[in-house]
Amino acid sequence: MTEEQIFEHLFRTHYQDLCQYAAHYVSDPQIVEDIVQGFFVTIWENKTLSANVHHFQSYAQRAIHNRCLNYYKAELSKENFLALFLEEWKEMQQERDDFPHKERIQAALHRLPPQCKRVFLLRCLKNMKYKEIADIAGISVNTVKYHLGEAFRLMHEELKDLLRLMPPVAFVLAQLF
Repeated sequence: MTEEQIFEHLFRTHYQDLCQYAAHYVSDPQIVEDIVQGFFVTIWENKTLSANVHHFQSYAQRAIHNRCLNYYKAELSKENFLALFLEEWKEMQQERDDFPHKERIQAALHRLPPQCKRVFLLRCLKNMKYKEIADIAGISVNTVKYHLGEAFRLMHEELKDLLRLMPPVAFVLAQLF
């Protein structure tokens, strides 16, 4: 069998089982599929088929388990960042007149692409869930995540010197980027 045939056989044989396995850890079916598909993409890209065929099921389950844990670690980091950023933002809004960097933050927000800005504000100011934002914006949950990541990246670039003045936010940003 060629590597392509082995890969196709493994994919067809194990994909559904691995999705069910991942669903024990992650409740969102879209994320489950992303995790399992990412696993198969990694296998294909790394050409690690021949070494793992004999113990594929146990290898795959361990890899899926680790990917699920990594997903939650990433989500927790994002949620911690969002919570800190939201807290800082609310404090800044309350101290509006005394906050010297208000204009810079507003300017950075205005420079975000419209969809990124909308998603960012819905998440940070309205504290909406990804699914709620996706429904309102008419986009997928993964697109919401993309726009949030892009907004954080752009805001980080725009405000990196200002973030040095806010150690908790700078620390979390350093962990994420």
